[in-house]
Amino acid sequence: MRVLRSRGIVAIAKPRCGSTSVRRMLDPFIDVAAGDLAVDVAGEQPPFHPHISAPYLREILAARFDDADRLEYFITVRHPHDMLWSYYQFFRPDSQCRYNFQAGWSASDPIDFETWVCEGHLDANPNLLRLGPDWISPTDLSPLTLEARARRRDGSLAVDHIFPIEEMGQFTAWLSNKLGEDVSPKHVNQSNAADRPRLGEAAQTRIRQVFAEESEIYGL
Repeated sequence: MRVLRSRGIVAIAKPRCGSTSVRRMLDPFIDVAAGDLAVDVAGEQPPFHPHISAPYLREILAARFDDADRLEYFITVRHPHDMLWSYYQFFRPDSQCRYNFQAGWSASDPIDFETWVCEGHLDANPNLLRLGPDWISPTDLSPLTLEARARRRDGSLAVDHIFPIEEMGQFTAWLSNKLGEDVSPKHVNQSNAADRPRLGEAAQTRIRQVFAEESEIYGL
């Protein structure tokens, strides 16, 4: 998460969607004296979180700054197959759907990728659940959806721009204009999409059901 009040922009970080690259593009422009915020680690600046949702961040900033409404929010997205494969590789869920950042996780008892896509689940911040669409649930992978980070309870968008990372030229042109200086992405923390297993029809259907907005963006 990055809040650049000095430049009038806010970056919402969706997991495994290029947020590390975005942060590195923005960090040289952070002006703490102007009220800019940078959060990389959960718990370091509560109530902020690296992957805070746009509705919750708007609520926090509106309570702190009279001019919070002037800020322009953006988020980057990624093909859902590649995003899920990246999340799976990085956080290595086990057969009980515990992740390597959770107590009790078993490195020796992994769940296979396709089963995880179809049956996996993920906890979510209570404020994400409170302010986001009511179908976002810790009983499935919906906390990883675009809607979980970018839409309000009533379904309206809480971000102003959605940029697919596969079209970085459009994003960097927009960001360069906002920053008043040319910037370029630095690709880090990337999974190898070429190694991603081919998903069966059940998993592909599940993705289209749960990740509906991203499926529409990517024509799935």
